[in-house]
Amino acid sequence: MITSKMDFAKNFLALKKLLFPGSCSLCLEQLDASQQTLCSNCIKKLPYVDNFCLRCAEPLPCIGICPACQKKPPNFRRCFTLCDYSYPVSSAIQQIKNNPYAAVTKQLSLLFAERLLADYKQKQIPQIIIPVPIHPLKILTRGFNQTETIASFISTRIGKSELLTHIFSRKYLGKAQQMQTRQQRMKLLATTFKINNQFEIKGKSIALVDDVITTGSTAKAATASLLKAGAKSVDLWCIAKTSWHNHSSSIKM
Repeated sequence: MITSKMDFAKNFLALKKLLFPGSCSLCLEQLDASQQTLCSNCIKKLPYVDNFCLRCAEPLPCIGICPACQKKPPNFRRCFTLCDYSYPVSSAIQQIKNNPYAAVTKQLSLLFAERLLADYKQKQIPQIIIPVPIHPLKILTRGFNQTETIASFISTRIGKSELLTHIFSRKYLGKAQQMQTRQQRMKLLATTFKINNQFEIKGKSIALVDDVITTGSTAKAATASLLKAGAKSVDLWCIAKTSWHNHSSSIKM
């Protein structure tokens, strides 16, 4: 009886999508029945990062290692990203941050998962996936952590990595950093994250998931905490990123 109800619901949703496909989440054009939440045109026009630094994913004229990483390699093994933080991805990220049911979250996450599978190829995908935590007060005001949603979709698609959401927490609100000097901010970031159970990550390769990375300071601080707790290596996974070396960026962490 339960199975028949589930089948009915599934068929009803499929019929509803066929008859009322809805509109693209970005351009609002009507979707075809075969499309999800983004139309094919918008998917093609996404600002994909094709030429980049093999360490930090900084955009480059051609694939290689950027001067900054050559001079001082980052503490993470490598950063993987899908897009540059520009329109229309910037608009999609705002939907992801503000709406726990934003349909675009799943589609961008799955597009990113396909990119990750292609980029890693024969290389070993990290054993553990951890979403970047947000402060408990932000959870209370926002109601959810968007990075957990993204990490969940990616984890389901990849299927080879364990998703852990309970061993990494954040002790300070990000806004407090804006009133600090760079030196004070870096010192604060060094103690921002807390590992609740280091035995689960000791000796393991980890993918740290975020929706968007800007200056990279928080990502590096989180990486440092994971490595200090015994992680073997840390890769950064983000839907979008800005140029870390562009200090004029208007986007703040």
